[in-house]
Amino acid sequence: MKWKSNEAYLSARTDTSRYCILYGGAGSGKSYFAAQKIIFRCLENPGERFLVLRKVARTIKGSTFQLFRDIITKNSIECAVNRSEAYIVFPNGSEIVHAGLDDVEKLKSIAGITSTWPEEATEMTPDDFDQIDLRLRGECPSYHQHLISFNPIDARHWLKERFFDSDPKGTSIYKTTWRDNAFIDDNYKRMLQTLRPDLRAVYDLGEWGMDRRGLIYPEWRAGSRLPFDEIHAYGLDFGYNAPSALVAIQIIDPVIRVRELLYSSHLTNNDLIGELSRQIRDKSVPIYCDNAEPARIEELARAGFQAYPADKSVNDGIDTVLRYELELHPDSHNLRNEIIEYKWVSDRKTGEMVDKPLKKNDHLMDAMRYAIHSHCAEIVGTWGSW
Repeated sequence: MKWKSNEAYLSARTDTSRYCILYGGAGSGKSYFAAQKIIFRCLENPGERFLVLRKVARTIKGSTFQLFRDIITKNSIECAVNRSEAYIVFPNGSEIVHAGLDDVEKLKSIAGITSTWPEEATEMTPDDFDQIDLRLRGECPSYHQHLISFNPIDARHWLKERFFDSDPKGTSIYKTTWRDNAFIDDNYKRMLQTLRPDLRAVYDLGEWGMDRRGLIYPEWRAGSRLPFDEIHAYGLDFGYNAPSALVAIQIIDPVIRVRELLYSSHLTNNDLIGELSRQIRDKSVPIYCDNAEPARIEELARAGFQAYPADKSVNDGIDTVLRYELELHPDSHNLRNEIIEYKWVSDRKTGEMVDKPLKKNDHLMDAMRYAIHSHCAEIVGTWGSW
């Protein structure tokens, strides 16, 4: 295989850091370089086993797996490609395996990983990454490494906090834009340079962004790690395949402090009651629950919790939340990931925002709204502020 790479990645090719960060603008060749490096390592070192990850399994075949196939075909590399499983094996026994973080059972069954490539890492949570990191251990034909690639979409993201705001051991960072890519076409360059300013900062210049267009809760801040002195209410969104989500709120007018306490899938009601018993010390504090599941609410009440059906009025609930200053506990990583992606639906024809939230990764957003909106109504007898 002939190595054809941009100069910006020359040192990254031989980089052995445990955390190799590839970030910056669109069209910089990050993904192509990562795929090249993985193939080279597989060819050079018998017994490599790379795990390539996306947040959602169904996005794999049209992205990273297709990229590997293109490079393999272009270079006439001898290997066996299993399209149905997105699996590649080389004659020397090295392998490239794909998995989605939403396919937990498949992920658990993959053993002997020597390195990983978390692509579009901004889609992942800190817990996702911690689980990936735990898999790199034991003997290895060369070295363990996470090739972490992403566009820096939001300066409040946990990736910035973990790898940029501190100086973690064993980390190297490579920032690139289309200007570092000798193979990019002119039309794509022009398109990136005509983006609106907030998008251009991220995708053209590769800077950490703060795209607030269409955000439902654009203004919030990270709070301190001090414990809640008093919890005024909980919000609970039921789930099974989707996560069950629990938040606690403390109201210090005009601020509402919010902390994520539970974000877990495949919980039966018995499992959920066990989790609530561990998280909630004072059962007299009200829990406002998804009112679409009255039987589950009744089970929680029989277990001694003050469980009530929440008022699920979406727009009225959002209006109530917006009357307060939101302070999110710094340990609430899933909550922070949801709030920076919680947006109004955009009209496909006009691009204008529709008065309706986008239903995507909003379980903690719903739980937070249940708690704030329902609790404020209970106190003052009307939907609104204190």
